[in-house]
Amino acid sequence: MHKTKFKKIVKEWNAATIGEVWEGVRDNFLFGFIGATLVVFIATRTDIAVLIGYFTYYFFMGRIVNRPKYVTDLGKLVVFPIPSALGAFSGYKLSLTLITWMTHS
Repeated sequence: MHKTKFKKIVKEWNAATIGEVWEGVRDNFLFGFIGATLVVFIATRTDIAVLIGYFTYYFFMGRIVNRPKYVTDLGKLVVFPIPSALGAFSGYKLSLTLITWMTHS
């Protein structure tokens, strides 16, 4: 990353509130998490998990689609991709545990 782009991101970080950044990180992490678990639920053919996953995913999709678009480099290069990827990986890793919990409860 170029030094000027990094400085721009730092400036945008300083201009943002912790609440704004946290909301974006939280929403993007959950979006990645839900999407990844849904893929595993489908692959394992766990019907109840797929149904719950679809409901959760599409209810949450309404929040994602109706929020303002990221216009800063902080949003585009940090707040969106990093939490989304971490959420997706976490969802992938925890989905089998969730399936076990759902089917044995």
